[in-house]
Amino acid sequence: MCIRDSIHIVHFSLAELQGPVKRFVLCIYLSFLIIIGVLIINLLSTIIQVSKYTKGINMFFTFLNIVIFIPVSAFTAYSGYCGACRRPPESGTILRYKICQGVVCILWLVFSIIRGGCFNGWTRITLLKREKESAANFCIFLTVLESLGYTFSLILGLIGIIKVSDVSEEPLESEFPMPAKI
Repeated sequence: MCIRDSIHIVHFSLAELQGPVKRFVLCIYLSFLIIIGVLIINLLSTIIQVSKYTKGINMFFTFLNIVIFIPVSAFTAYSGYCGACRRPPESGTILRYKICQGVVCILWLVFSIIRGGCFNGWTRITLLKREKESAANFCIFLTVLESLGYTFSLILGLIGIIKVSDVSEEPLESEFPMPAKI
């Protein structure tokens, strides 16, 4: 087996999709982009909090979150994209997307609430309000953005779980190549 036979490059363009499939893929793509933004906000917030309020180990945890959750989110979005675009639809791909997205949605719900470690959920706001410095106000703002990001990504993920089966039944109007199997 030659190495070029085992590597599949996926071309992704929203312009090539139409109708309900495009709306679904846009939904999961936005969820992925929101998570990238949330993790960047979390990095900035953790840098500020480590310099003023919390332990330095939280920086390590923030980097672990970036290293873990960006690939997990990308894999989940890719699974949804394949489930929506491949014809005939493969139930295994759609099931994989639903399971991955379900797990990720539970994580986003928990992360939007808790204040443990480097997670700045809604409950972190009460802790930051006790601080008297101006940096605490900026951290509160970043915490609200981070929690809203997790919440919006959760909502988009739930919409994706509901819509993927309907979208995979729709005929594709595009003549572009389908995504490769993984």
